[in-house]
Amino acid sequence: MHDVRARFKQVWYRLDNLVGQYAKDMGINITTLFVLEMLAEEGGVYTQKALCERLMLPKQLVNSVIKTFWEQGYVELKEAKDRRHKNTRLTDSGKAYAESILVPFHLADERAWDMVTDLELVAVTAALETYERAMEANLRGVARPAPV
Repeated sequence: MHDVRARFKQVWYRLDNLVGQYAKDMGINITTLFVLEMLAEEGGVYTQKALCERLMLPKQLVNSVIKTFWEQGYVELKEAKDRRHKNTRLTDSGKAYAESILVPFHLADERAWDMVTDLELVAVTAALETYERAMEANLRGVARPAPV
């Protein structure tokens, strides 16, 4: 059983590396790819706080991506209802930029999913959901190590 677990981890890391390499080939990093994907969604208007929460990324990291996009003219920032936050939205040039990166990525993703049977997808999803619940339960209450 440990061989299967090790194989699963290898596949998981290789998938992560494939996406990271695609981002690198496009001249960005994986965080930028994920933020760009969120902003390119239909109705993709997010505060930086919402982006952080949805992507589970640190505020500084998302802020850095948004700042770079703003400097490049790819996003506009508008005051949100809560004046402490700004809504971030792609500009027309940002939409064109996102399309140039995301369309090939999504086409590759769709072709890959077409090679997975529904039965395989159901099985892997169920296994990941079980693993997620187990990890959440087992990590709850784990003591932090003392500072060195």
